[in-house]
Amino acid sequence: MKKGKYIVFEGGEGCGKSTQSKLLYENLISKGYDCIHIREPGSTKEAQKLRCRLLNSKRELSVNGERILFARARHSLFEQVIIPALNEDKIVLSDRSFYSTLAYQGYGSEYPIKSMENLIDVATFGIKPDLAIMIDIDPKIGLKKEINPDRFAQKLFEYHQRVNQGFLQLARDNKECILIPYVEGKVELMQESIQYYLKQRLNL
Repeated sequence: MKKGKYIVFEGGEGCGKSTQSKLLYENLISKGYDCIHIREPGSTKEAQKLRCRLLNSKRELSVNGERILFARARHSLFEQVIIPALNEDKIVLSDRSFYSTLAYQGYGSEYPIKSMENLIDVATFGIKPDLAIMIDIDPKIGLKKEINPDRFAQKLFEYHQRVNQGFLQLARDNKECILIPYVEGKVELMQESIQYYLKQRLNL
């Protein structure tokens, strides 16, 4: 049974989740907590190779192919990094998680959610986040912020609208999720909100 805390950051393109997750990491480290910062997919040799394949804008993949590759990358990450860290009582901060698979491949690509859940459960060894921070951003704003858009960012606007609605639905359906509105130019204010919920939910 895991002893540490698993905290994930989610949201659509350009929402600032990477910035916010790194800020929280720095804050927790400054307070003396033992933390690691990872990203999905990635953070292992195998997962990083799969990340390059998944995000490469010159390669096309079926939705089924995407979910299988994400599952492979996720299984590697959990087995090699997340589970050992949690067993050592560390705080794991992750830039994306399986919620992105549900939002992008499920809601965005309109793939049946239920058929994805079993594969996700296997890949994550049944481990769910203690806290999922979902940053809500209007896709019109988020897509304009992307400097080097990957294969997903280049999809049609309607796709990103569905992804956004997916994250909102996931936030409503899962008690470990909190919704943080994106506020342009207010990085510190957003971080304060995140730290407030961290204190309220996990006493960190």
